[in-house]
Amino acid sequence: MFTTIPVWEVDQYIENNENVMLIDLRSPYSYQRGHLKGAVNLPYEQYDIWKKQLPREKRLIFYCSRGGQSMNVCRHLEAMGFHAINLANGIAYYKGKYMVRG
Repeated sequence: MFTTIPVWEVDQYIENNENVMLIDLRSPYSYQRGHLKGAVNLPYEQYDIWKKQLPREKRLIFYCSRGGQSMNVCRHLEAMGFHAINLANGIAYYKGKYMVRG
């Protein structure tokens, strides 16, 4: 079963650089308007293209707007042997200091 963390807990992962990769599943437009510092934009609609290129040695933290798409991705990748972490409720609820505004 994949891990789900509350939005406030992602700050700890960023601050401690705990061998994580932040992945924003939203559209490039939404990503440019605001995203977590250090996040890579891999749109959900292109999942079949980029899923094979993910690093297995990292903890992968996925987020989307409200949490549904990231939950689906985490469920699938965890079954494939990845360490996937879902950001609960999505970026819409994030109020921390690591938000980068476009």
